[in-house]
Amino acid sequence: MKKLLVLVGFLALIITASKAQKIEEIDGIYYKNSKKYTGTYQGYYDDNTLQSEVKVKNGEKHGKATIYFKNGHVNEIRSYKYNQMHGKWVMFNEHGIKVSVARYKNGKKHGKWVIWNDYGHLLYELEYDNGEKTGVWKKYDEQGNLISERKY
Repeated sequence: MKKLLVLVGFLALIITASKAQKIEEIDGIYYKNSKKYTGTYQGYYDDNTLQSEVKVKNGEKHGKATIYFKNGHVNEIRSYKYNQMHGKWVMFNEHGIKVSVARYKNGKKHGKWVIWNDYGHLLYELEYDNGEKTGVWKKYDEQGNLISERKY
């Protein structure tokens, strides 16, 4: 009887596992069991290392998304609104040094952008307004000295 219960439990586990379907992305929309997914999607590298965590609402990226390097360090922190880039995006190099901060609004570049080199030295300060270059764009040398400005 004990062996029968173990066998029945094992079969139930196999049947349950076979019915579980993973979340899949098709043309930028996330689905689970053929329905638009809401929750946190996690993507993995081939070696099962976490590659990404994305907030999803009704199949669309909506909220924070974090992308990881294979070494586990954060590569990018993104923000989405209804599947469009929206809000602050931050990028890091593989050593955890911040290399850029960008902003988007409804899928278009918008606001101040700052770019650093891999050592954290300021290289560029840029500005966009609804996808268009605007303001004064500044470029710096490796020592942080302003070397050029251009007004848009």
